[in-house]
Amino acid sequence: MTFTDSFLQALANTPTLPAGIQPTVFLGKPYTLLEETDNDFLTILSGGTVEARDEYAFSLLSLNCRMLLYTKSGNGVLRVSKKTHRLTPGTLLYLNCSTLPLWEIGLADANWQYTVFFIKGDLLSNYEALVSFSQPLLISVSTYSNILPGLEKLLQYGDRASLCNKLTDATILNGIITELFIEAFHMEVPEVKCPSYLLEIRQSLDTFFMDPFRLEDLENKYHISKYRICREFSNIFGLPPLKYLNKRRIEIAKNLLLSTDKHIHEIANEVGYENTNHFINLFKKETGLTPLVYRETIIT
Repeated sequence: MTFTDSFLQALANTPTLPAGIQPTVFLGKPYTLLEETDNDFLTILSGGTVEARDEYAFSLLSLNCRMLLYTKSGNGVLRVSKKTHRLTPGTLLYLNCSTLPLWEIGLADANWQYTVFFIKGDLLSNYEALVSFSQPLLISVSTYSNILPGLEKLLQYGDRASLCNKLTDATILNGIITELFIEAFHMEVPEVKCPSYLLEIRQSLDTFFMDPFRLEDLENKYHISKYRICREFSNIFGLPPLKYLNKRRIEIAKNLLLSTDKHIHEIANEVGYENTNHFINLFKKETGLTPLVYRETIIT
């Protein structure tokens, strides 16, 4: 049985759709699977970008897969276990469709545009076991997140049934799922155990990463030794503040390299480095490649 057949079999009733639109529109485009990667790698079963303009709703029974759905514009709605969840622009939905006895998804307002991928792979169960999360998992995706470029690259490669393409899909999916569950982990960890001033510092580094940063300024602001700040920040977040900031800046620079045509010096300045050579050295230390080589390697 193909995935399309499984989807049609899982429909709980006749879906509400505009005249002439088939239920399979919700799947995007079915992907051709390869035996070499079918069982051991993260695999796309179906996917694409869908536009719903009016009268659009599905009720489905359990389906043996997971679903990633990113809302680009407009609004959708998901109903699970009598709860309603709004799918607003910039949100990413992760749903384990195999554990739901019944779920409904559809249009909330006119002109809902979204990217959807139905995926499978044993690795997904491992991720789900690591983090306690509620169904559904719904996060807001930052403009600087790696998730958005990842989704765009999946759309770019399409459903070509080559080994190279399937392995590339698996690599990109792994990155998306990893970042998604990192967000889920942050949502579940009780932050009361973390001093509020450390949360404030992290929020500042995440948001104002382009601004100059000195430990002495933190020391003066919080009246706490900079050595204690570094020690406690590292204990909670895994890196001292300066290294955390550099990593944050490099991650944002990677996205800008792939999603824009800006020159290296422009990107360096945008993420907070006035000295382009210093930026290049830090980028190479973090990724093993210079920014230019990184852009050429990933895009090609």
